Amino acid sequence: MLSMTGFGNGEKQIGPLTVTVELRSVNHRFLDVGLKLYGSLAAYEMDIRQYLKENVARGRVTVSTQMVMDKDAATASLDPERLSQGLSMLKAAAKGIAKETGQEQTITLDNLLAVPDILRPQEVEVSPEDVKSALMDALKDAHAGLMSTKKEEGAALVAEMKTRLDTLSTNLADVEKLAPQAAAHIQAKLEERLAKILAEPLEPQRQAQEIALLADKANINEETERLAIHIQHFHAALEGGGQVAKRLNFLLQEMHREVNTMGSKTNLMEITTSVITMKDEVESMREQIMNLE
Repeated sequence: MLSMTGFGNGEKQIGPLTVTVELRSVNHRFLDVGLKLYGSLAAYEMDIRQYLKENVARGRVTVSTQMVMDKDAATASLDPERLSQGLSMLKAAAKGIAKETGQEQTITLDNLLAVPDILRPQEVEVSPEDVKSALMDALKDAHAGLMSTKKEEGAALVAEMKTRLDTLSTNLADVEKLAPQAAAHIQAKLEERLAKILAEPLEPQRQAQEIALLADKANINEETERLAIHIQHFHAALEGGGQVAKRLNFLLQEMHREVNTMGSKTNLMEITTSVITMKDEVESMREQIMNLE
């Protein structure tokens, strides 16, 4: 089972060029790819998008790339345009100084080399096919790293949810033990209410029927049974692995409904305490599910 949160990077060298790809993923309902591509690598945007579409199910994935040339492999040459501009500037400066001081100024090679950007790097030619190959290889390595961290975080999420399921089961067992006590408590309350509401007492048989009907509506046995089944299904889905986030989210909605109904049917303090704990665990798992792919 995979988390939607992860990180991976890859690096591939082709001749004097080193291409680096970095992938970062966070949770998102669908696959959403954001690209930060270095210069000429922007030409391969569709190839990157297609690869991620085929290999990542969901999440907001940010792709960052860099392409760096080995300094030792690059040569330098004079920029004719900057040379001409620099020479003109130096001549004008020399003329101005001579006018002010009365001394002729000599322009040297050192003066020219001091002009900014007069030397430009001579890039080594690398074919577009080789660049693309290096980019895709780096992307594959970054994806492998991304998947590794997604698996690690996914395993941690599953372990935490299993712990919360155990807490949920423990509190459900407590509620099931208290259910008979809750039923007796409800029946006593109903008898007391009927005695106050009815101006004329009902026949004992009719009164028993009314109490049984109201007590049945307040019975929480069905809710506890359904919740136990949902917990079993949730465990099975976690053990099965794969992309089951939607299935788990549905089960949590059903769990939330059953727990809420239990709380509304009885006000026995011990049960209310367990219900509050179960609600907290369900809500926490619903938040965790949002990070599963």
